[in-house]
Amino acid sequence: SSWLSCETAPLAPKAMTPMQGQRHFLLACLLLAGTSWLVSQLACAFQAPLSSQRLSTQHWTASHAQLQAFPLHQVSDAPPAFAGASVASVKAFQAEDESEASPFAIVAATALAAVAAAESESESKGLWDKIKLPVYAGLWYFFNVQYNIQNKKLLTVFHANWAVSWFQLAAGIPIALFMWTSGLVKAPKMTKDDYLKLAPVGAAFAAGQVATVASLGAVAVSFTHVVKALEPAVNAIASALILGQVFHPMVYASLLPVFAGVALASSKELSFTMFGFLTAMASNFFFVTRNVLATKFGDVGDMGEDKTQRKTNQLAVLTGVATLVLLPVVVLLPGGLTSVPTAWKAALATGTAPNKLLYRLVASGFYFFMYQLSSFWVLSCVPPITHSVLNTLKRVVIIVVSIIVFRTPVTPQSAAGTAIAIGGVLLYSLTKAHYAKKK
Repeated sequence: SSWLSCETAPLAPKAMTPMQGQRHFLLACLLLAGTSWLVSQLACAFQAPLSSQRLSTQHWTASHAQLQAFPLHQVSDAPPAFAGASVASVKAFQAEDESEASPFAIVAATALAAVAAAESESESKGLWDKIKLPVYAGLWYFFNVQYNIQNKKLLTVFHANWAVSWFQLAAGIPIALFMWTSGLVKAPKMTKDDYLKLAPVGAAFAAGQVATVASLGAVAVSFTHVVKALEPAVNAIASALILGQVFHPMVYASLLPVFAGVALASSKELSFTMFGFLTAMASNFFFVTRNVLATKFGDVGDMGEDKTQRKTNQLAVLTGVATLVLLPVVVLLPGGLTSVPTAWKAALATGTAPNKLLYRLVASGFYFFMYQLSSFWVLSCVPPITHSVLNTLKRVVIIVVSIIVFRTPVTPQSAAGTAIAIGGVLLYSLTKAHYAKKK
């Protein structure tokens, strides 16, 4: 059987004293504070000179829902941490100091900037066009956090990783069919050859999902996401080797903090297992392969005219293909569909109620598809750099929430490594965008 089918016994939770609980909560807060500090340094590094950023009071009026323009010739030239920032976020900056913003204000402004980056400057747009991006981003964060929570609770008692991975992929099929039959989304037009071309993409998608589930079942959710922060680094290397896309040397240099942060976090991670680390890394390679192949076959089939509709149909079709490709594997391997009855009985033996177990299985599948769908919706509204910033901040949210929900013990070294790794991902995204503008 494949190495991915290995089962890892869950760590027995230890009772914590109130003092330990407070210490863990404090470390989670320190993690967020450390990440905020790194974001502040990155924002300062990529800002234009201060004199070119200050705006006269006439640029700010109560009638505007967002910042209209910087004293620059193009909005796209504005610093990522400020482009599209709201009036409230700018006041937060000015309240701290006219020349230096607080770290938390920069984090807030970065998130607001990412959410507002795709908004048109036209005042004639409809209400939905103005609020759809914040709605999509909010759904993306909510579904992703819920998936990680429900998935971890499920994997703690239900030890059939291959089956869970397949169920979560298959959960997207009825949702896609509902959208098509109800007319919410126009069904794509696909030929048999189109589906065959997407088979390698679906295989990479399925393998990435299996590896992610295996890692989440073996180690803490926070640690899995720290390792998955290396995905941009894997993507940069794969782009150079496969697509021949070579970036500026500083782009590759900006990845060093990511490697250093992951190494530091791994060295002091209390839940560390080599299986959990390797499966998380494998998911990075598989998902990067999926992205590269998806780029190559991006014009397969008729996915619709509207950009959001195309993204929705692409995910729906790819989910169906991945489910079919994975089916023969989960039927044959241990930990697959044949192991479900045994895993179910073992889960009930732990005291888990049948209805609660079923809920976690169904809910994790629903949240899995919906967080990806909302991510595609966000990507249809914003440029890649904005999506990268949002994704980085989302990973911070998942790590902090999972530490609090599961009371994950965190050492100071692990917290520092996590903050450095996440900050490095943001540094990479900003550096890549910075040098892309110079081409």
